Amino acid sequence: MSLTRALLFVSTLFALSAVIASGAGVPIDSGNVEEKVVRSPDVWLVEFQSPRCGSCQEMAPVWNEFASRNGKYVRLGQVSIDTDEGMELAQRFGVIEHGIPSIWAYDLVGAVEPTKIWADFETTSVDHLESLVWSRYAKPEKGFLLAKPGAKASRVDDA
Repeated sequence: MSLTRALLFVSTLFALSAVIASGAGVPIDSGNVEEKVVRSPDVWLVEFQSPRCGSCQEMAPVWNEFASRNGKYVRLGQVSIDTDEGMELAQRFGVIEHGIPSIWAYDLVGAVEPTKIWADFETTSVDHLESLVWSRYAKPEKGFLLAKPGAKASRVDDA
């Protein structure tokens, strides 16, 4: 294989891994977490991942299906630790010690410390992820997003 073909192959793999691991959720990092997530009256579920991580690539379809089924009930975000701002956020919240991919809930108004929902190197199922979330939180009425305690629930139309 020529050097050109080898370089093309490697660059294609990196591009494909970014597509596979990218997915549902608003991009979150240290520059926007306060405004979008911490100050929000809504509960946010945030996936910490890396497009270059094999386990994250395996988890991507599960996260995307979870988002498809549940995005009308809860706000979803995604942090890529491959950016400086994403890694800064993951280190600040201790996510790196738990590994990636992992899913965290920002479930208290003004609180910057998230609650771990799931973290594992083995991919989970959509049903298991839903059971972890909805056994902890009461699913809101249709048309409303899950609100943090003491906050008024947002209408899905306002999202």
